[in-house]
Amino acid sequence: MGKEEQAMLKPFNKYTLEIWASVANGTAAQILCYQNTSFVGRIDFYTSETVPTSYLWHPNGVGDPNQIYIVLAMPIDRFDTVEEILRTERSFGLELWPLGEMFGAATDGYGGVLRSLEEEVVGAERRRFFLTPKAKVPETLGRFE
Repeated sequence: MGKEEQAMLKPFNKYTLEIWASVANGTAAQILCYQNTSFVGRIDFYTSETVPTSYLWHPNGVGDPNQIYIVLAMPIDRFDTVEEILRTERSFGLELWPLGEMFGAATDGYGGVLRSLEEEVVGAERRRFFLTPKAKVPETLGRFE
């Protein structure tokens, strides 16, 4: 398997959001992904019907894997789902396969994925809800006078 055929995976444990107002066409939101304090990539959300190709961004060349970033392109209707998953779960990565040899500032990719890096226990969210301690309500709040 040649270097150009290997998937690139970038784990991340932090993210920030950017949502732009008044965007009729193009990038309307981004999720910027970090592993601790190091930027590893982003997810761009587009309002246009045609979503561009996801790509590997390597503005300083391809020699240092820490300076190769993944940019996934998704339609804006996936934003709420992606943000909810990131907010409630943990241990994720961005993954993308280069479409050909990497050179220049960017390389188109295929098969882009936001993926979990750990197995999730079925029903874990429900279990967390039931095991969460309940706040005590002062006696005076529950009475009608």
